[in-house]
Amino acid sequence: MSKHTMIDYIYETKPAVIGIINNSSSLCGEFAQQVAHKGYKRIILVASGTSYNACVTAKYFMEKMIAIPVTPMTAYSFAHYENILGKDDLIVAVTQEGESTNTIDCLNKANELGLDNYVVTEYLDNTCTQIAKGKVTIDCGREFVGPKTKGYTATVLTLYMMALESAKQLGTISQEEYVDYKERAATTINNLDVIIEQTKDWFEANKEDLVNCERCYMLGYGANVGTAIEGALKSLETVRYTFFGFEVEEFLHGPLASVKPDVYTILIAPKGYGYDRATALYKILNSQNEHSYAIGAQETVDSKHVLAGDFMNDPDFSTLEYCVPLQLFAYLLYTAKGIDLEVRNYPRTRDALPTKANPVKPS
Repeated sequence: MSKHTMIDYIYETKPAVIGIINNSSSLCGEFAQQVAHKGYKRIILVASGTSYNACVTAKYFMEKMIAIPVTPMTAYSFAHYENILGKDDLIVAVTQEGESTNTIDCLNKANELGLDNYVVTEYLDNTCTQIAKGKVTIDCGREFVGPKTKGYTATVLTLYMMALESAKQLGTISQEEYVDYKERAATTINNLDVIIEQTKDWFEANKEDLVNCERCYMLGYGANVGTAIEGALKSLETVRYTFFGFEVEEFLHGPLASVKPDVYTILIAPKGYGYDRATALYKILNSQNEHSYAIGAQETVDSKHVLAGDFMNDPDFSTLEYCVPLQLFAYLLYTAKGIDLEVRNYPRTRDALPTKANPVKPS
């Protein structure tokens, strides 16, 4: 039996995560009841890597649903530097495999301080579940590759459903609104097959240029800043050249000066607040640089560099579909370049600085 690759897990995303929506009340019900009854003043999301990017992405929807501040923090910073914590804080550790050493430290710190805490994790029998006071399952199945794709989308969606179920328990949304949110999320997820095929066509149409990409900025706005940061991480892990993720506005405050003729840009551009300035940026970049690309339609621009796509563009759930083209971009680019992911750069670093308590391996 051949080993799974990134693209296999990308194709698995839709059938794997649709169940998270269908089963959200059972997966997230205990968490929602606790949020509704404890009266927390803040939720702190602690995570590393892809899980942290999922927290950045989920922040705004969670705040919209629960109506309290949601603060993403890197696990190491929380464990070793964060001092302003109170009894009304809920600590939510997010870790797909549940073996991140920094996330383990976060949960130990929360327990030492007597703070309520949950772990959000795909595999329930892991080190973090043995430490955390509560657990929420990322119910998407195992993913035995380093660069996580299915797991990222499933983590974002799980955080969304945790917030939605909490809003239902709190009574901040009606039953009709609750059903509508779930139906809209499902509509976006059910459209992923279309986006996958359109992305493959987009990449193939631009392959001659994209295969030379070694320096790239990925840009987003709103919740899709997390999408851009995660997209850059996927390419850093696989293509192994220089990729950066930035908010559109922050890109204008300095990084823009470093865009030389051989630097690529990829703009994530769903319709919504921020689109007008983002598309103005794309148009001016496109007029000056031959390596400017966009994911999402650009008004008055007809270019093969633009993946207009049949996106749902849901104002709350576009993050669930716009991440997929960047995941595929990373996969298609590293394979086009002939990069072997089994060959690690600086392989001794992992032994000198371990990041997993018990690394998960295929059975």
